[in-house]
Parts: sequence; structure tokens; C-alpha cells
Amino acid sequence: MAKWLPFVITKKDMRSQFSSDMQYENWIAGQLRTKKIMKVRKGLYVLVDVSGEPLATKFEIASKITDDAFLCYHSALEFYGAANQVFNTITVGSESRFNPFTFLGIEYVRKQTKNDYGIAYMEQAGVRVTTLERTVIDCIDDIDACGGIDELLGALGQIRILDERVLLGALDAYSCVLLYQKAGYILQHYQSKFGLSDAFFDECKRHLTKQVKYFLKDEYNEVEYNSEWRLMAPKNLISRIWGDY
Repeated sequence: MAKWLPFVITKKDMRSQFSSDMQYENWIAGQLRTKKIMKVRKGLYVLVDVSGEPLATKFEIASKITDDAFLCYHSALEFYGAANQVFNTITVGSESRFNPFTFLGIEYVRKQTKNDYGIAYMEQAGVRVTTLERTVIDCIDDIDACGGIDELLGALGQIRILDERVLLGALDAYSCVLLYQKAGYILQHYQSKFGLSDAFFDECKRHLTKQVKYFLKDEYNEVEYNSEWRLMAPKNLISRIWGDY
């Protein structure tokens, strides 16, 4: 008999409370039969309330899909309350592979991430998630995974504080010239808001090469050369930031 129940149930978390695998499996079957828990996917269950609704959030569920699962990209923005839209997809970073699945109308999908820098465990929420700073850098790197350029700009408008040391740590973990260009270009528009130092942008520029690259190839009809960041960048970025486009 289980002595305690987490909101999200996995065998790894619960096995020590049972004398054998069979006893655990029998207990799970009984809990499902009496509708005290609900199956999310194989090996993953969620505790429900008296009305049959899950007691765990979609963010808690995502963090338990694999041992190393964490929220990232737009889903991390949602967790932090910085997203302008709520998606029916949760993006889960994980080295361990899993097939996408849908639970109660929410699709959980795995995205291969490029490094393990800046992943935090929010104990009170029971959630593993990229730090806000890494989330911003991730979203600048893959704007589509953020929900598009306007969603990214909207999120930056919602965020209050960013630590430039953590931003640089995330950039260093990627070690990508184009990302230094894109991050410097975007964040320069928010320098005073986030109190980013000139040294932050000098460090971004230190990684640039002579090669000119595109900030986005298809999002904007009109682009112009930005000599400071050696980018072909949209002409109307400022108007999009202020919402008058």
C-alpha cells in the first residue's frame, strides 16, 4: 500500500513503497479501476480529484515524461507567464527519446536540445524548465519554436528582468556566430529595459565574422543591411515591437 502519492506517478518514484514490481503493478491497476488515477501514457499516471480532473499541471506532467525532461522554448515562456498565446502543444527537451502523445487535448512533443546549460528545477511547482535567460536565447535561436517573431517580441515585452551573465552563458553554450549576431541585434532594442551593459554587446560582437547573414529569410518582405551586426534584418522591427504595424 502506498504511503504517499505525488500528483504525477512514475514507477521510479513509487517503487520503494512496494515489495515487488508485481505489487506495484497490481496497485496501479487497482487505482485505475477505481478511477483514483488516470493514465497519461505507458508508465506515467496522474492523480485526480473527486471530479476526475488531474491534480497535476501540464508542466508537471511534461517534466516527468523522462528522467531528464524539461520545459523549453514557447512552453517555458508559458510557464513563466511571458507568452502572449497559449498553445495546445508542450515542447519538452530530453536526451531520452519518446514518441509524441496527446493527453486531454495537449500534445507533448520532444525537441532535441543543443546543450544542457541553464536547466532549473522549480521545486515548489514540481517543474524542470530552462532558465528565463536560456529560454530567451533558445527562442532567438529557433524563432519558429517560440511561435514566431511577434510572439518572441511580445514575450520580451512581458519579461521584466534578465541577467546578462546568464544570457552570455547560454550564448557560450551554443557557441554559434549567427546566434551572437541575432541576440545582439534583438536585445539591443531592449538594452535600457533590461539594463544590459555595453560590455554585453561588445562580447557578442567579439564573436562576429565578416560573413553577412540573414536574421530571418521569409518572415519579412523588406530587409536592410545592419552594418553593426552584419545582418540582413527587417526594416520594420521597431514598429512590430511597439505594435503599430
